Amino acid sequence: MRDRLPMIFSITALLVAVLGVTPLGDAAYNQLVPRNSVGTLQLQRNAVKAAKIAPNAIRTGHVLDGTLLVGDFKAGQIPQGPKGDKGDKGDKGDKGNAGATNVVVRWSSALTGPAFGGRTASCNAGEVAVGGGGGVTSDTGASGAVDLIDSKPTPLTAGGKPTGWFVGLNITATVTAAAYAICASP
Repeated sequence: MRDRLPMIFSITALLVAVLGVTPLGDAAYNQLVPRNSVGTLQLQRNAVKAAKIAPNAIRTGHVLDGTLLVGDFKAGQIPQGPKGDKGDKGDKGDKGNAGATNVVVRWSSALTGPAFGGRTASCNAGEVAVGGGGGVTSDTGASGAVDLIDSKPTPLTAGGKPTGWFVGLNITATVTAAAYAICASP
């Protein structure tokens, strides 16, 4: 057997050398290693990205326990855990402002018709207009005799505090009308 061993190695080496460079050798290699195949020698760390992995190619057995994070799952795939303990009671908040404690209605001077004009009801010092309008103060029974043309806070400035209410009136009969402002103070 000892005499045959060098002969076996020699023949094997000769076959590998001859078949490795011939079409027959290439055919044998292609049968063993498919075309465009990649082995562990060709792979570098992090070279394979998600786009290169076929759907369902990675199964549970391929993933190490404890390596997945919550971000690796779609919404609703991870069951909700048990409800946690109730937290401690928070600190008491600061006392808020008292707000408006005094609300009154202030009237303008009257406009007697027939007339066309405007009237402004003004709040007292320290009061702020929070609403307003216009209306009939004495009626002679002439319905539809007063048209309210305009109704707005005054002064009408962005971010300003209104201190009164303006109304524009068109009175077509002997009727008296005026503006009113709803004024509030702390």
